[in-house]
Amino acid sequence: MIPAFLAAYTSMGGNSLSIFPALSRLLPNWTVRYSGLSQLPWIRDVFKSVNINHAYKSVYAVGSYSTYSTFVEYMNGLGFISDATTGNPVPGSMYNVSAVSINESFSPLLGIDMTFRNNLTCKVEYRSTRVLSLSMTSVQINESTSKDWVIGMGYKINNFKLFGGSRRRKVRSNNSRNDDDNKSSSTSSRTSGFNTALNLRFDLSFRKQAAICRDIASMTSSASSGNSALKISFSADYSLSRLLTMSFYYDCQTNSPLLSANSYPTTTQDFGLSLKFSLTR
Repeated sequence: MIPAFLAAYTSMGGNSLSIFPALSRLLPNWTVRYSGLSQLPWIRDVFKSVNINHAYKSVYAVGSYSTYSTFVEYMNGLGFISDATTGNPVPGSMYNVSAVSINESFSPLLGIDMTFRNNLTCKVEYRSTRVLSLSMTSVQINESTSKDWVIGMGYKINNFKLFGGSRRRKVRSNNSRNDDDNKSSSTSSRTSGFNTALNLRFDLSFRKQAAICRDIASMTSSASSGNSALKISFSADYSLSRLLTMSFYYDCQTNSPLLSANSYPTTTQDFGLSLKFSLTR
């Protein structure tokens, strides 16, 4: 049954009946990152960097298993085991496997990271995940899929005066803009003695998840769970001194179940304020 499971959902099964696929049939995990768009003139004038990301990861796991002491091989990994009740030979495998699972994800399938000239950062990602598990005890396949859309923004303000005080901004020309980007933070830090930076972060994500249980014995499929979740996150970090950092966060998540038999729509909100004191700086 396990080779048929691998052949149905992946390309690892083939004509082999082994529960451990050959290394040549396994797909490697990969990560691709392209940053060549930032070299184009019309993009270089607006963005510091533009990166396109793509990553794939897959894990095939075999649960606990044992070998049959009465196994007699016939050919190509096939053989017979003795029935515990009658003692008659029964076709079977050498291994007694309880469960196998496949976990594969595109994280992200497509993602774009952008950093503007004014230190504003933006992120857009689309992620996809699939988890498959075969239980030999219940003779069932549980299939779970999820799709995520993520939008994130961040901004850093150097020398932000939270408790009063102001400073004038200098208007920079286009010719000196590239040179001043790397020196603005260090110059302001030397002038005021410490860079009281304010880091702002906003994230918006939407996730849709569904799970299906497939009963092999009765050849039926039924939805077991599923929900859609919308999450909004906002955080702010402010450096009061070299040793003290103040942080504020706010999270709001709304869950809407696809199956309303055992669950109901819920909304959760969390917020807090913290002070972090560090002795290592």
